[in-house]
Amino acid sequence: MEKQLIKAKNSLKFEDLFFSNSLKQLVSGLPERSQEIIFCRFGVVGSKAMTLEEIGRKYHITRERVRQVIREVLKKVQEKKDNPIFVQIEEKIALALSANSGIMEEKQLLNVLGKDNESEKAAIRFFLQCINNIICQEIAGELKFSYALKDFDLEHWRKIKNHTVNVLNEHKRPLHLDELFQKISNLISSEFPKESFAFYLQVSEEMKQNTFGKWGVAKWKEISPKGTREKAYLVLKEADKPLHFREIASKIDQYKLNKKKTHSQTVHNELIKDDNFVLVGRGIYALSEWGYKKGTVKDVIEEILKNSSKPLSRDEILSKVLEIRNVKKSTIIINLNNYFSKQKDGTYSIKK
Repeated sequence: MEKQLIKAKNSLKFEDLFFSNSLKQLVSGLPERSQEIIFCRFGVVGSKAMTLEEIGRKYHITRERVRQVIREVLKKVQEKKDNPIFVQIEEKIALALSANSGIMEEKQLLNVLGKDNESEKAAIRFFLQCINNIICQEIAGELKFSYALKDFDLEHWRKIKNHTVNVLNEHKRPLHLDELFQKISNLISSEFPKESFAFYLQVSEEMKQNTFGKWGVAKWKEISPKGTREKAYLVLKEADKPLHFREIASKIDQYKLNKKKTHSQTVHNELIKDDNFVLVGRGIYALSEWGYKKGTVKDVIEEILKNSSKPLSRDEILSKVLEIRNVKKSTIIINLNNYFSKQKDGTYSIKK
């Protein structure tokens, strides 16, 4: 048997290791029903993962007996920790975690190691429960369900995470990774590598990266936009300039913010009744936080003159209106001549 294991170790290339095949080999000496129950429970060999109740009905046993069989198989596989196949499995998973600074969200780890093969992912889930040097980590509201190397410093991760959340809340806007790291670098150890920073953020429940690659607090609308208005807000915020509602709808789809196609008329209908958006021209919307205000061109001119300590020239009014409205100059001039008083020196004031 020992010679066979050595031969298997020599013939099995590290890069060709398949988790599902390895699992079959490691449980091959166990009772056939025990093997089938494991495959059913974890969804190995192309089958969908089954519940304890479903497996119990299939084999006419209780759920507790199913649990017992699974525990027995896990224990038997754990006892093979010195088996060359098991050793390579452990090394492969540990290498993936090491490449990500010692911790990865379960979904990401499965995608990296199992690619698009569901049987592979299922076998990996099984092995993750067998390896003593790899532990699962989860903190409600802080840390996603993840796997980490046994010596991973969770308190150091939490310290970095808390500093980052504080910096984001101070600046009140999403930041690119480089800018964010630069802002917290004076708060953390100089030995903490920048390469590890992104991996630390990826497992956080409190932070998330948006479609433009910027990091922010997960609940921010610039990070996790929910409805049409929040998605339009994110598009305008990123564009940093007014856009036509058709272009906003197009960009929502371009950035894959919607699962279904976005209808431009829906965008127009939503934005026209929201005070966060201002219609500044024919179909063109801006954000009110940029200083734009609702109202007609006449209303805008009146507001400008009210806030001025003296009458203003035509050019001054044109300049101020065009800062907050996307309209033709002729439209502004018509409103000036129809609704406002022109002084002898050519300046304008509100009619008394």
